[in-house]
This record gives sequence, structure tokens and C-alpha cells, in this order.
Amino acid sequence: MSSKKDREQKLLLLLSKNQEYLTSEDLAETLHTSQKTIYRLIKKINANFPNGRLILSEKGRGYKLDKEKFIGQNMLKQSKASHLSPRERRNRIMEELLLSSPKAKKVYDLYEAYFVGESVIFTDEQAISEQLRSYNLRLVRKQRTVAIQGDEAAIRKAIADLIQLSNVIDIDEIKTNEELNLNHYDVCFILEQLRFMEKQLDITLPYPYNINIFSHLYILISRSKIVGTAVLSERSISGFEEVKGDEKEQLLYKVASATIRKIEHYLMKKLPESEIYYLYQYLVSSRMQGSFSKVTTFSAIVTQITQRYLDEMAVKLNVPMKGEAIFLDLANHIKPMLNRLRHGIQVKNSLLSQIMMTYEDIFSQVKEVSDFISITFDLPVVNDDENGFITLYFARIIETNQLPIRTIIMCTTGIGTSELLKVKVEKKFPELEIIDVLASRNAKNLMEKYAGIDLILSTVQLPETVSIPYLLVSAMFNADDQNRLQKKIEAIYHER
Repeated sequence: MSSKKDREQKLLLLLSKNQEYLTSEDLAETLHTSQKTIYRLIKKINANFPNGRLILSEKGRGYKLDKEKFIGQNMLKQSKASHLSPRERRNRIMEELLLSSPKAKKVYDLYEAYFVGESVIFTDEQAISEQLRSYNLRLVRKQRTVAIQGDEAAIRKAIADLIQLSNVIDIDEIKTNEELNLNHYDVCFILEQLRFMEKQLDITLPYPYNINIFSHLYILISRSKIVGTAVLSERSISGFEEVKGDEKEQLLYKVASATIRKIEHYLMKKLPESEIYYLYQYLVSSRMQGSFSKVTTFSAIVTQITQRYLDEMAVKLNVPMKGEAIFLDLANHIKPMLNRLRHGIQVKNSLLSQIMMTYEDIFSQVKEVSDFISITFDLPVVNDDENGFITLYFARIIETNQLPIRTIIMCTTGIGTSELLKVKVEKKFPELEIIDVLASRNAKNLMEKYAGIDLILSTVQLPETVSIPYLLVSAMFNADDQNRLQKKIEAIYHER
């Protein structure tokens, strides 16, 4: 336990053992410290306590613990800790160690709130060590202390993966979500910085890019508070360079610089200049909404990669992908994506599992094209989160640019009920283009008269000589008919 934390605990323990008021002089003498320190400790404990004052004071008598609040606080802490799963407990322990790295922490302090034995602690350490290997980080145990050692960039990446923000879609939810275990004051300050950057750039940072920048700034502030800026200066700055891009990129760098200065004022600490460049990397790697983000001209590499995606996916999906709007939409995603790959920035896609399930074939084909593009253009591997975002672009292209299904409606006479069927079909399925309504006796001349027909809806059984896909439906076109037609339409689109 740190000396400050130790003094706080000893003060609370001393007060909890006494029913009467104790003077600051008595407290200072018992705890072997100064009265000034006692005043400071009491002020800090009361300031951090969420439900009013934990330590009561009365002029001329001294200080006394509010026993009901104290007991309730300890029961709440124990209850919250005991309900954590082993994985959640290990993640919290690892997060605490990462935030304080490379400083060592006492094992007792780490596990005090969890009420577990030595065997559980040993098992946790083995699991944490294994998890840290994927980041090239080491868990170092010395007697009764433990620490995480490794590169600063790897430490920040591990912290970012641990902070459970991937399922947060509404950025303002972070302020009220108690499960996130974040510092409320830091959260409010960072949200202010996000609004500052949006105002300066006249843009909106949409999900998930706003969540990504929030995580970056939260980790920066937390690390600065716990380990100081000297450790942050050790972070690898390979790629740190003067920004020589266009006017927009210069403005992004200027806004990043202003934001870091505001963070320095908040922390009352000077940060390494490289932190400006790291924040700039996140901004230039983010998709933005607003006039600032509308780009119509792109570098040669962005143009080539965007066009390659469109060409390859057009062949795989058998859907034409031409037009300036389609190109610009995808290129405006590819440009920041290439920056993310270059800077090693990963954006979590909380919809990934749903995308992979809903658009399984498209996702698989996008993944193949991404792997091909990574090799062809000597890029880092495009991860599944990025492939999920790209999949949504092509799913939207298919759904908004799919050619209509040319359809013939066929009934016994071609009049009466067939016209009613036509009205019902057009109302329920606008993707069908009804070419004509025919009597079934005309089926033999169908192929000659109507070339390029995709589907026949018929209320009568058609002869086997008709090679066009058809669906037998009732004249009343009931719910079962509609469900079967929906599946038929999906099958036709899949065939295309």
C-alpha cells in the first residue's frame, strides 16, 4: 500500500475504533504525523466520498467517523468485488498494473478488495502473464510486489484493449456508466476536449472514432497522473515528423496542439511534444462528418486502392460499381483507414459479429480482397474490424443499386384476380418490376416475347418447358406467399 493510502487507511481504522471525538492533535500523535497532514487527509477522504462527509467534525471536540456510512461503504466495496468473475478481476488487476507501469505495486494492495487466497493470486498472475505476451510485455514479481514492464506504446495499447468502451456507442453514456470504472472528473474534461476539437474543425466525430480518441486521451491523462511525464517521454516516436500535408492536415495538427496544451493546464504538467503528433495521428485517422471532411481529390495511393476494391468486389458480387458518388463514398473511408494502418491505430467495431452474420458472403469476399490489397500495396494486414466497416459499404451499394427483378404475373385468364395480385405485389415488393400480366395459355410464347425476365409469379402450375424461375402463389397473395416470395427474391439477388 502506498504511504498516502496507508495513512488514509490508518486514520479511518483509528477513528472506527473510537466512539468519541478525537482531536487533530491526538490523531497526529497516534499516527506519528503532523496536524497539517491530518487536516489534509480528512479533507481528501471527505472530498472523495460520494455521499457527503465520511468524517464528521465539531468545533472544540475534533473528529468522528460516520459509522453507518463507513460500514455501508465497506459492504458495498466487498459486494462489488465479490461479484466480479475471475476474468473481470484479472482485467481490473492488469489495468491497475498497466496504468502504474513500470512502478511496482504490493500484491496485498492489489487484492485487498477481492478477498481471495494465495492460490487464486498465483493463478491470476499466470493468466495475466500469458495475456501480456501478446503485447510483448512482462509481468515481473519481486517478493511481495508485482509490476508490468515493456514499451510505452505497447502498454497504452494493452490499456486501450482493457478499457471496456467497445460496446459504448453513445459517447455521452460514458459519463453515467458506472461499470466502466473511470474517473468522473477526467471523463467530463475529455468530453469537453472532444467538443472543443469538433467546434474548432466545424465537424462531428462519429462513432466509433470519437470513442477511440476518448480512450487515447483518457489513457494519456491517467498515465501522466500515476507515473508522470518522464516515463511518457520514453514512448517510441518513430514516425514522429513535422506535418507537411495540405491545409486541412495543418489545421488538424494545430487543433491537436491546442488540445494538448489544455490537457497540460488540466494536469498542471508539461507533456512531451510528441503527444501532439500522437493526437494528430488519431484525428487524421478518423472519419469526420461536416464540410471540413468532404474530400473530392485524393492521393494516388488512395485512388488506386479504392478503385481496386471496387473492381475486385464488382467481379465477386457480380454487381456493377461505377459512378463518382460510389467512388467518393468509399475513398473517404479508405483515406483515414490507410492512416490508421500506417500509425498502428485500431478502431473497435462493436457491430462486427452482427455484420459477419448478416453479410457473411460479402464479409468473406471483402476479407479476400483486403488480403490481396495488403500484399499488392505492401500494407499492414487489414484486420477484421476494418473489413467489417468496408463490408457495410458494399452491402449498402448492393441494397441501393441492385437492378430490379423483371417479373411476369400469370393467372388462368390474365384479368380480374391477376390485376388484384399485381397491385398487392407492387405494394409489398417495390424491388419487382412487373413487366406484364398474362394468361397461362400464353406461357409457350413467353420466351420469345419477353427476353430477360427474372421471375414468374403464377397462380397455376406451369409446364416443365418453362425455364424461367417461377413461384406458385395464391390469388389472394397471403402471408405464406409473401414469405416465400421474399426468400425467392433473396435467392435471385444471391445468384446475381
